[in-house]
Amino acid sequence: MAPLISEFRSTITQNEKLFQRIKTVYQATKKTPLEADKQRVVDLVYKSFEMNGAELSPENKEQYAAIAKELSSLYTDFSNNVLHDEENYITYLSDQQLGGLPEGFVKSAAAIAQANGHEGEYAITNTRSSIDPFLTYSTERELRKQVWTNFYSRGDNGDEFDNNKLIAEILRLRREKVELLGYSNYAEWRLQDRMAKTPENAINLMEAVWPAALARVAEEVADMQALAGNEITIEPWDYRFYAELVRKDKYDLDSDEVKQYLQLDKLTEAMQYVAGRLFDFEFTPVTDGSVPVFHEDVKVWEVTNKNTRENVGLWYLDPYARSGKRSGAWATTYRSHTTFDGKKNVLASNNSNFVKPAEGEALLVSWDDATTFFHEFGHALHFFSSNVKYPTLNSGWWRDYTEFQSQLLERWLATDEVISNFLVHNEDGRPHAG
Repeated sequence: MAPLISEFRSTITQNEKLFQRIKTVYQATKKTPLEADKQRVVDLVYKSFEMNGAELSPENKEQYAAIAKELSSLYTDFSNNVLHDEENYITYLSDQQLGGLPEGFVKSAAAIAQANGHEGEYAITNTRSSIDPFLTYSTERELRKQVWTNFYSRGDNGDEFDNNKLIAEILRLRREKVELLGYSNYAEWRLQDRMAKTPENAINLMEAVWPAALARVAEEVADMQALAGNEITIEPWDYRFYAELVRKDKYDLDSDEVKQYLQLDKLTEAMQYVAGRLFDFEFTPVTDGSVPVFHEDVKVWEVTNKNTRENVGLWYLDPYARSGKRSGAWATTYRSHTTFDGKKNVLASNNSNFVKPAEGEALLVSWDDATTFFHEFGHALHFFSSNVKYPTLNSGWWRDYTEFQSQLLERWLATDEVISNFLVHNEDGRPHAG
């Protein structure tokens, strides 16, 4: 559908009569500004049309639309190639290859292998939620190398699903597209409505932190190499494993012990507590089947304002990895708040790719994954907190700025209130003594 959608969008942004009406309104507001929200809508709509070729000649408009259509297909092909390699590069282990792996992870790997027709074996899928714990705990160095290589070579295996030619073509077409608009490179065009504004600002920021980042990596690798001795040289597939050994050696910190206090269900309760504490949101599970879902693993909560009892929307949680689902963690909306043509409540979703636990087992996650879980929930709270009239304004912020509030929200994971009440031990329910 991507090429058809791209073609349809081009017919809108390249509609000359429509754009002239938008431009007339925009220019009039420069002399007589509108109310703040109306002015923002006008500015955003005008800029969107301008950035997508509305002022090009008819010939260049046609070329621009063709390039946009081709890019939409290439982006889809790129994603599909990565997804193919995630689903088809699975490492199966025998009983003799489980050294160092936590019991819960082993049970989950066995269940996944069985579901894939490999009963009696253990599956390490080619997704971050599976490879991270394996690379952290497995004592099998050659297997760590294999699993690491599988993951970091997605779309780069020299076969029909290889993305190298696609990348080159995407870069070529991006440049060709923005040159039609008078920009010298894609970064110039893309960053004008981002916080950095210019490629120079972005480069300066990266160059400012780069020396400190490299120095820190060198320190960490030196600590790892000291524990590894002279038998090996630390390689990328060794990083997580030896970083865990360093944590134990220097700080007496066991990541697997920490995970025993990070149950996904309890983290979900903690996030909802924080939402109530900060924003007066209350979450009530919808368990009567009145809200349809696209997969049986998806859970739904009604979100209300606990003071006014007003319905704010629905929150969907889709936590587990499965075939066909893209990797990573993200938040999205199926519907955003507006009052433009009648008040609309919010349908927001958080999506993760945790490895589904074995039947009867709690899903335990790492501290990093718990932080990401809170972070993405911050985006959902942004959606629920929206209070705008015009639909355009729900996406009218600088796109990179939207990470700010989520980076604040994730810090609530480490507060005393959350740790004392929700980070309790998986087996006996006691809070952490520390």
